[in-house]
Amino acid sequence: MPPIQYLTQIMDHLGLVAGMCKELKIAEYIDTLAPKNSDEANVSHGEAIVAMIINGLGFTGQSLHMFPRFFNNKPLDKLIREGIEPEHHNDKVLGRALDKLFELDVSKVYFNGDDVVFDDLCSYPTSNSP
Repeated sequence: MPPIQYLTQIMDHLGLVAGMCKELKIAEYIDTLAPKNSDEANVSHGEAIVAMIINGLGFTGQSLHMFPRFFNNKPLDKLIREGIEPEHHNDKVLGRALDKLFELDVSKVYFNGDDVVFDDLCSYPTSNSP
């Protein structure tokens, strides 16, 4: 019987950051405003922005071409979604996402997203009981 092989990946606090991005539906919100233009990219604009948030809150301010190296030992299937590989976050994909955000006016995207987040997080359950 061959020995069992284990793969160790480092998540650190990035699981909390990614979990909050999923809770706030940041990728979905950005993807509704800026859908992918082609099927060539394996990563949507929203997923690219979430990757940049994770990278930025990972206390590494590396340039865009270094993103694949940052994600080499991270469990991207847990942090973003299954099927994403580190090399999918290349500088072209990230640059296109940033260009799209600029086209949409970052301030408007932020302030409109703020309303969506507030509605989602601050909605109180209603009760029919007296």
